[in-house]
Amino acid sequence: MTSCLRQSESITPLAPIKTLAELQREAMMETALKASGNIDLTSASKASLEVNQADPTLFYLNLKYKVNSIDAYDTFNLSNSFEQVGNSLLKTLAKVFLKIIGSKTIDIGSVEIPIPDLNMDLTIVKSIQVKRIFLTLDKTSGDFSFIKTLKIKNTSGNTLLDYKKTNNKCQMDCLDFTIIDGNIFEMIKDTQVLKIDPIITLSSFPDSDRLLLNGEIDLQIGLKLPF
Repeated sequence: MTSCLRQSESITPLAPIKTLAELQREAMMETALKASGNIDLTSASKASLEVNQADPTLFYLNLKYKVNSIDAYDTFNLSNSFEQVGNSLLKTLAKVFLKIIGSKTIDIGSVEIPIPDLNMDLTIVKSIQVKRIFLTLDKTSGDFSFIKTLKIKNTSGNTLLDYKKTNNKCQMDCLDFTIIDGNIFEMIKDTQVLKIDPIITLSSFPDSDRLLLNGEIDLQIGLKLPF
C-alpha cells in the first residue's frame, strides 16, 4: 500500500501554457495583420504592441523597418501595407538625393513616388505616425557633410521632417531627422502618389556622383479593436 501511495501521474499538455496577457497580445497582433491585409511582416521589420492605457479598445503597432542600398526606382516587392508605407518614405528621400547629385542644383522641386494600393482596413487603422527616420551612406559614398539644412514639407506647406548640420551627432555619417509633424495617415490613405517638397541648402556639392543610402524608419500605427 505504501508503494501505491508513492505513485504519481503527470499530464503533458498538448500545447505550451500561455498567460491571458500573452493570448491577448496574440489576438491584437492578428488584428494588426488583418488591418494590413493579413500579410506577415518580412525579416526587414521588427514589431511590438503597445496598449493605450486610457482606452483599452486602442493599441499601437510599433514597427521598425530597415532597408539597405535604397534604389528609388526599384519596384515594390512587399505585401504588408505598413512595410510599403515605410518603403515609400525611404525611397522618396532617396529620390531627393538622386536629384541633388544629378542636377547639381538646390531648387530640386517637388518629389513624388508611387504608392501601391494599400490593402489597409480603415475601420481598424486609425493613425500612422512617423516616429523616426534615420539615413546612412554606404562607406564608398562619403558622408553627409555637404548638407547644411534639409526640410521636408507636404503639399500643404507643413514641415514634416527637419535636419540641421549643426545638430548632427554622428560625425556626418548619418541623417537623423527631427520629426515636426509625423502624422502621415491623411497623406497616404486616399492617394496613389506620395508627394513632398524638400527645401535644402548645401555647404558644397557631394564629391561622389553615386550615393548609396541605407535607411531605417520607425512607424507607430494606431489600431481600433473591432470587438
